Amino acid sequence: MPTVLVSTEIVIGTLLVVAVVVLATTFLRRRYIAKGLPLTLCGLRRSPSDRWRLGLIRFGDNALEWYTLGGVSVRPRHRWLRQRLLLDVPEPLSGSESLPLLPGASRVPCSDGDRDFELALQGPAYTALRSWQEAAPPGYNVNVA
Repeated sequence: MPTVLVSTEIVIGTLLVVAVVVLATTFLRRRYIAKGLPLTLCGLRRSPSDRWRLGLIRFGDNALEWYTLGGVSVRPRHRWLRQRLLLDVPEPLSGSESLPLLPGASRVPCSDGDRDFELALQGPAYTALRSWQEAAPPGYNVNVA
């Protein structure tokens, strides 16, 4: 009986350590990706026939970067330059398209000049993206007069 108890304790201890490592890795990865820049949850779909993939988008100085939600990579999977990014009119996601982690999200058709794709964003995230895309990048001397 003591052998079973010790084995159970080892298994439970190992599972707890693995859970802590996974949570710590996820937290540190998200902090590293953000680097003090705005970061938000969004869905990405390369074509209307594809399924939505959840990820994080980061608004950089001159580019919008998309990272996968899971995994350990700290490199963006997709990167779109601000000057080439075109945003179309958002449309609410229909019932079959809706994403559980993005309630009330809208589908935003986008293009970077070479490829078309769609982003699924909630209202405030879409407003932030539109504002970021229309604003002048940092360091540009723009006079509005």
